[in-house]
Amino acid sequence: MIAIIGIALFTVLFLSACSGGKEKQQAQESKSSALNDSVWVTAYQGTLPCADCPGIKTTLRLIWTKTDKKGNTYELKEEYIDRNTFTSSGNFNVERGFGQDNDATVIILNFDKPKNEQRYYVYFSNNTKVLHVLNPQKEMNENSGLNYQLEEIE
Repeated sequence: MIAIIGIALFTVLFLSACSGGKEKQQAQESKSSALNDSVWVTAYQGTLPCADCPGIKTTLRLIWTKTDKKGNTYELKEEYIDRNTFTSSGNFNVERGFGQDNDATVIILNFDKPKNEQRYYVYFSNNTKVLHVLNPQKEMNENSGLNYQLEEIE
């Protein structure tokens, strides 16, 4: 009889210890996914035209945040082929709507700086995987015949 009580007690203690570990693991996983849901990265890459070199290999990483008071940030790497590489970073903001696409997203790098330091990009609601470079007047470079697009890589 003592052996049966001992086995039952051992089983209860063993099961409660196992379930406590699962609950702790689930709580950690839940916290981790919430953290991942509040920050995410979108990266775009491509080779843009250059007036006096073969092209500018460009990588733009957008770090989107839901809860960070600092806001959305970006990292831009521009490698002038056969020349120097420049990197920059800062804040970005978004505006909704471009042309006839009310759901397009306009991305404004350095929105918190003077206009001459701002850069503009847009992706359309029917294709968020292609980011179009806009000129300083927030217009497409359509008539040049050159490729002013970056494609999503992540």
